[in-house]
Amino acid sequence: MYKHVFVVMLLIAVSCAHDDDAHAQAHESKKEDGHGNFAYKFDITNGIGAEEEGDEHNNVHGQFHFVSKEGLPIEVSYTADENGYHPHGDSLPTPPPTPEAILKALAYIEAHPRKEPLPQLPHGHGRH
Repeated sequence: MYKHVFVVMLLIAVSCAHDDDAHAQAHESKKEDGHGNFAYKFDITNGIGAEEEGDEHNNVHGQFHFVSKEGLPIEVSYTADENGYHPHGDSLPTPPPTPEAILKALAYIEAHPRKEPLPQLPHGHGRH
């Protein structure tokens, strides 16, 4: 399953290559031990590359890198496991910080838990 992640990352990296990269040279390696452990790696002389290692338990980690059309180096590392795909990198978007008023409200709610359960509405008399 996670081998597909590697292929997708490879396609993304290759799609970001510039037109003048037609003569770039690739160097790659692949290892599989027959027990579910694997390692793949490639580097292209135009700055595109990736590597990934994993095992039979679907514990995978790796990274890929390339140069953007704007000339900026992009690098993303990731892990993939039973909890999903987890990319990390400075070029990835991040959510805005939680507003201070929300943080205070959450702290208040945590510090003042409800002492009695909410009343139950009669059957059929709820919000829709």
